[in-house]
Amino acid sequence: MKRIAYILLAGIAALSCDKTESKEDCGSVACTEVFMSISVKVIDTEGKPVALDSIKVTRLPDQEDLTREYDEETWRVFSKAGSYPIADDSDGGRLPRHTDINVKFRGYIGSREVANSDYVVTFDCCHIGLVSGERELVVSR
Repeated sequence: MKRIAYILLAGIAALSCDKTESKEDCGSVACTEVFMSISVKVIDTEGKPVALDSIKVTRLPDQEDLTREYDEETWRVFSKAGSYPIADDSDGGRLPRHTDINVKFRGYIGSREVANSDYVVTFDCCHIGLVSGERELVVSR
């Protein structure tokens, strides 16, 4: 009898799922207040953080520049840690939801490009996520 009850319960649960709801319909989704971001750690061959002078983040293939401006204090924090932003939840208005988005990260010391890596990111209804790409880049100075 318990077995039948479990089978009925599983069937009811399966039928209660709305299979027709589009994954792009986010109106009924409750999002957390957590702010998600994707960053890359740039280190040298000895494992020490690399202080970049500038970065550029570009959406591919249309080459749209997604790079943000940062104040000096924020940039100092990035440089000291060697950790640089690629994208975060605030990019939701600039990047489509529910699709893989190709972006390129480039890091510069002076005018010399020292870091170059491709990433795939995606947004669900609430947050950005990393699909693929290296979280740590080793560069020669």
